[in-house]
Amino acid sequence: MPIYICEKCVGEIDYYKNSILSLNLPVEIQNYCDGILCVGRYSDSLKEALRRFKFSNKPSYYRAFGKLLALKIESTGQKANFDMIVPVPLYKSRHKQRGYNQAELMAEQISKTLKVPCEKNLLIKTSPTKSQSALKRTDRLLNLEDAFMVVSDGVAANKNILLIDDIVTTGSTLNQCCKALKQAGAKRIIAGVIATTRNY
Repeated sequence: MPIYICEKCVGEIDYYKNSILSLNLPVEIQNYCDGILCVGRYSDSLKEALRRFKFSNKPSYYRAFGKLLALKIESTGQKANFDMIVPVPLYKSRHKQRGYNQAELMAEQISKTLKVPCEKNLLIKTSPTKSQSALKRTDRLLNLEDAFMVVSDGVAANKNILLIDDIVTTGSTLNQCCKALKQAGAKRIIAGVIATTRNY
C-alpha cells in the first residue's frame, strides 16, 4: 500500500503502538466509545500537515492520511472487525465554509483501501457549536452534548463501526458521536484518528 508522503515527514511522526487505546474521559462523563486507534502524537510534521489539511484548503492530503490510518487498522488486526465506516460530520454551514469534510474524505479513502462500506450520511451534526479549539477543557466536554444524530433507523443496529476523525483532544466529539450511534443500536464503536494531543 504506497503512501505518498515524504520520508522525512514519515520519520518524524511520533507513532503510537498498535493497540486499541482508551478514550479516558473524566469519571463523571459517561463513555460511549469502545476505544481508539491512533497513528501518532499531534506534534511536529504531523501537526503541521493536519493543520494545512484542515484549515489551509489542502483536501488532497486525505489520500496520505487515509492510507496511514488504514495501515494502522490493518497492523492492529482490526480490519475484519468492522461492518461499516462512519465519518464525524461537520455542521452544514462549517462544511460549506471549508468546502469539504476532512473526516469524510479520509473515511472514503479508508473504505476503498479496506473494502469496508462507508456510510457517510448516517450521522449528522444537528446544531452549530463553538469551535472546540477555542474552549477550555471543561467547556469542551459540554459543548457538543447531543449535537449529533443518526438519520437512518436500523442501519447502525447491531453493527461494529469504525468512526473516523482527524484529531482527538478531550474526546468530546468522538464520545458524542458514539453516543448517537449507540442510541441507534450500534454494538461496538472504535474511533480511528490520525493524531492526539494526549500522552499514551
